[in-house]
Amino acid sequence: MTDTTDDKSVQNQQAQDEQPDFVTTALKTHRYLRLSFVFAVAALFIGVIIASVVGGYVKGSISYYYWTPARNVFVGVLIAASLAMLALNGRGGAAEIPLGQRTLKLPSPSTLLDFAAIFGPLIAIVPTDVKASEQGLTTFTCEGTEQSCLPKAALPDVQNAVLTYILILVVIVVVMMIVQRKEKRQRFAFLVPVTAAVTAVALFFFTFVSNDAFPYFRVGPSSFSIHYIATFLFFAAFATVVWIRGIRDNDPEDRTPAGDTQRLWYKILAIAMAADIVFLVGLAVVAQFEVEDAIPGFPEVLLGEAVGLTLFAVFWAIQTAQRWNERIALLPKKGTAGAAVLSRDLTPAA
Repeated sequence: MTDTTDDKSVQNQQAQDEQPDFVTTALKTHRYLRLSFVFAVAALFIGVIIASVVGGYVKGSISYYYWTPARNVFVGVLIAASLAMLALNGRGGAAEIPLGQRTLKLPSPSTLLDFAAIFGPLIAIVPTDVKASEQGLTTFTCEGTEQSCLPKAALPDVQNAVLTYILILVVIVVVMMIVQRKEKRQRFAFLVPVTAAVTAVALFFFTFVSNDAFPYFRVGPSSFSIHYIATFLFFAAFATVVWIRGIRDNDPEDRTPAGDTQRLWYKILAIAMAADIVFLVGLAVVAQFEVEDAIPGFPEVLLGEAVGLTLFAVFWAIQTAQRWNERIALLPKKGTAGAAVLSRDLTPAA
């Protein structure tokens, strides 16, 4: 009997080699863009570990490493990951999830990734608070040595970054609305631009108009951290993406559907992410009652954030493996009906 395994491998390789350059280039770009998420998380962990070893400390949260030599890594990783999320545009509309006799409609994973991308840079540029007693500084944006706020010396840098973020957010929204003006608007089509607009207005107000509690904002007697709200929304949106991947039987965004094992992993990751978010929110609620450490001497926030980032990286690694050989549709030939439709769609409106 003749072994045809080698023949099939040769045929597959020849088929791949015969693909147009734009197909292989797009596939490689797609692969490396996805891998960048895993590399970004690894870079953040490496930066935090180096700062901890060299500085001889373990901070209470990854966010607190903004106030250490790991700041540049922390900010750079979050902005890079957000840009990758924004660039990683998929297919498909609203996600329809069957729940018994009803169907739950959610934004598409692509929309949710864009939503998360709004808050990624915000996590980086609006830092968590710092204590005067720990840093040994004397001038702060709030009064009292035990108050949590920002050093006055850091405020101009943060305000510069916030204003830049607001302006670029406006530019991105305007440009994307123009680019997508001919697309049919679906139920969740305006979720991202509306969220971006509301975020920009609220951030400007709490940073430049009513900033006596910055980086917090006050609602009545309660204060809320801008940094941690952005962190919650970022991970909540991403956890929803993972949940959709694990629940949907037919995903319109998948030309290479997930296998049974991969879908099982997506479900496990979604549950783990939800539990991690509940854990971190619980710690935030406890902090409202002036309980600094739910577990004295243990960096529980650091643990929760590290787990969340690890789950984030694992998801991207699994989905990158799933979509490593993603099929990319070729452009229709000239003179065909498909070419006419494509030409019409790409023609600028008068």
